[in-house]
Amino acid sequence: FIFVGGRHFHSTWKESLENISEIDVIVRGEGEITSLELLNSYFSNRDFSHLKGIAFRSGNGNVIFTPQRESAKLDSLPMPAWHLFDLSKYKTTLEGERQTKAIGVISSRGCPNDCTFCANNSFQRTLRLRSPKNFVDEIEFLNKTYGYNGFDIWDDTLTMSKKHVLEICDEIIKRKLDIIWYARARVNTVNEEILRKMKEAGCRIIGFGIESGSERILKSIKKYITLDEIKNAVYLSAKLGFITKCWFIHGLPGETLDDVRKTKDLMRNLKNYGERFGSTVMNFANFPLLYPGTPMTEDALRAGDSSPGFNWSKEIYFEENKKMGLDYMIPVYESQALPIRKIIEFNRRYEKEPRYLFQEFFYQLRQIKDWRAFKIFIKRFLIFIKVK
Repeated sequence: FIFVGGRHFHSTWKESLENISEIDVIVRGEGEITSLELLNSYFSNRDFSHLKGIAFRSGNGNVIFTPQRESAKLDSLPMPAWHLFDLSKYKTTLEGERQTKAIGVISSRGCPNDCTFCANNSFQRTLRLRSPKNFVDEIEFLNKTYGYNGFDIWDDTLTMSKKHVLEICDEIIKRKLDIIWYARARVNTVNEEILRKMKEAGCRIIGFGIESGSERILKSIKKYITLDEIKNAVYLSAKLGFITKCWFIHGLPGETLDDVRKTKDLMRNLKNYGERFGSTVMNFANFPLLYPGTPMTEDALRAGDSSPGFNWSKEIYFEENKKMGLDYMIPVYESQALPIRKIIEFNRRYEKEPRYLFQEFFYQLRQIKDWRAFKIFIKRFLIFIKVK
């Protein structure tokens, strides 16, 4: 008996059941309550049609889709059964810092934002919060029982509710927990008060999904943030000494090479904030991935801007993706007006510009704090010379 769930199958339930014979049942939405009821019905030899939140095949092969289950109140769910894992086998370190032993936790579910490329568009839109006490109870348990000092907080946006994040920080401070943690945020949901409190409570790394340096593109993907908000959030984070991770996407729908240059210029400017305050600002850029149920995916399918042979219900190997250094198992959005190869070529030219080369050289030089960092710098510099 095989049942599956998660964001992918939530949006592809019909074609998955029609094309993948091994799957018996698909759980749509959240899985905790539905999975328990499903297993109880299975082991009791009861029909599944009375269960909410599933899709399955009837006896004659037709696909049956039951009403959606209401979202759970998060505090009503028990703490994850950490004792069922041999946690000594997991060697994960804190993202962005890569030294402290870390584990993932989550204080909320759902994202009310409208970003056209995001899988949450079709999965969980309503923001629901665990109580700060309930959440920090889990952190304290993992800290004292298993010795975890690093925590990767996997909320889509921890700072979506100012009250929520400040109360979590107060709870950590009150309990005098000696921990450090990484949080994902949006640039329009932070200010100096919030960032200072997060720093006091142990947050050392913060990540912002910025996506583009073009106001026009930010509007078209419904990001609903401005360049001023981007610069202010990263400036404050750098000023307060965070390791700041900034995420970008090249080749979004409607982009031109001028938009790509604006993004590259913004990445350079944000890095300067780190140099100014002696902190670290890290930029990461990739190309748009197509996820089931997103507006960008639907538009790409209509316009023919998806990978050849695109199909959610079978394993596909995208040879062209691999040649460009992309994940060869995931379909990528590629505009016919601005192919990915053109963007890659533009980026290479941009990074050969003298002003960029000098800035990058001195930035990396200033990152050297010890002998190990110096050896890494020399290794990267030699690779850079060879490539150029």
